[in-house]
Amino acid sequence: MSSSPHSQEPFFLTCDNARQLARSSESLCFVLIFIGIVINASVCGIMLRNKIVLKNLSNFFVFHLSAVDLVFRLLTVGPLIYLSVVYTSDKEDIPCKLFQFSSSICGATFFVTLVVISVDVYRDASSPPKRLMSRRKPFLVVAVVWLYAVICSAPVIYSSQSVTYLGISETSVNTTQGKLENCSVPRLCDYLKHWSSQLSSTLYFVMAFFVPLVVMVTLFVMTYLYLSRDYNSGSISVETVKAKRKVTKMLITLSLGVVICWGPVVLISMLRSYDILNGVSYDIVLILLIISELMKFLNSLFNPLVFAYYIPNFRKDLLGICLCAGKCAKSRNEAEKPSLRLGSLHMIQSTEYRDSQMM
Repeated sequence: MSSSPHSQEPFFLTCDNARQLARSSESLCFVLIFIGIVINASVCGIMLRNKIVLKNLSNFFVFHLSAVDLVFRLLTVGPLIYLSVVYTSDKEDIPCKLFQFSSSICGATFFVTLVVISVDVYRDASSPPKRLMSRRKPFLVVAVVWLYAVICSAPVIYSSQSVTYLGISETSVNTTQGKLENCSVPRLCDYLKHWSSQLSSTLYFVMAFFVPLVVMVTLFVMTYLYLSRDYNSGSISVETVKAKRKVTKMLITLSLGVVICWGPVVLISMLRSYDILNGVSYDIVLILLIISELMKFLNSLFNPLVFAYYIPNFRKDLLGICLCAGKCAKSRNEAEKPSLRLGSLHMIQSTEYRDSQMM
């Protein structure tokens, strides 16, 4: 006996399960937001301390990646807190519109920033050494990047809405009556079942995700080809080739991280706007929505490890921060012992001085 997916009972979703799922995802989301703020603030602090942000365009936009992630977490935490405590049946679309718009802008900014970095790396591999970068240039490029991101994300404002777990388009009244009919279930941000949703999701997928991804892949491939050509012709040294390939590998790793973390939510949004997932079980769609949203907050959490692996000086500074934090904590615990506290302070100052001399 066969039946459509929407005529079957959901395999796990009850009132208690819905609330537990919401609490777990919200708690994990806020933990990821906090960890991301600490990590990105540390990365920005190290780069500012070593005065390498304006050294070249790539350095500036690597710094910009961490700064954008900080902005993303700070802008979205407010709407997420509101949505986590509002379990009503009334529509509260403004927080969702703010969350979706802020999230979309920052996601597009990530991808376009990586395009700018890949362009700079490609130019460095294919052209003679460039002049020193003017101080105005990076800020002008940043303005263009954010303007492009706003254009890509503007339609999201109209097509976003707040719905309960039962309000997503893949659900069916027959599957939820009885178990969740009288349940005060959580809310999440979704898109209208309207042509505006198809327009906004398609525009965003093409302009903010697909086109930047194609450009990045093309430029990285061309960069490797130019480096191989120059190495085979003997126009550059082996050490130079290795250094440039190392930088390219680091940027490819960063790009893969952004694609893996932000790609699923962009792709799922577009597929759902065309009802392509209507044949999938409601429970599976709901879990996919929650997981894809959480993955956005994983972005950049592993960036310090990437930087530490490819950049020795960053590794030293990151280790110095960890050691300094440990010594500061120890000095607080021994605050009642003045002589030991002075000794700890002296060691911290010595560590900072030594690390600064290694840059």
